[in-house]
Amino acid sequence: MKIETIYVIENNKFGKTIGEWAEDKRIQVVATSHRSGDLSELVDGVVLFHENHNFSKEDDETQEDLSRDNKAVHKVDLNGTLAATNSNFNMWLDRNRPKTLLILGDDEVAKNPNLPLFLQGIEG
Repeated sequence: MKIETIYVIENNKFGKTIGEWAEDKRIQVVATSHRSGDLSELVDGVVLFHENHNFSKEDDETQEDLSRDNKAVHKVDLNGTLAATNSNFNMWLDRNRPKTLLILGDDEVAKNPNLPLFLQGIEG
């Protein structure tokens, strides 16, 4: 994995969880309040974490906006089969080779017991 920078939404438990994981992987973390527009020039892709396709309206709109700007998008369902979810995400990383990512998810996703297990399975 060659991710250099991860953008997370500030004042969000999920963003703090991702930030802690990224720092352990020596990936720069940038907290932002921006959800689109300016981010399109900063990120190569967006990853939307969710549970059973329950997205916050803001997260869904953000990933749709970035998708329209031809940014790579990947959705991670933490309630899916963990091995398959990890494999799909790692293949997406290999195929798209993003250097900068916006990672989205709400506070409920931060509480999901599969989140730390998923993060451990990301190839580095």
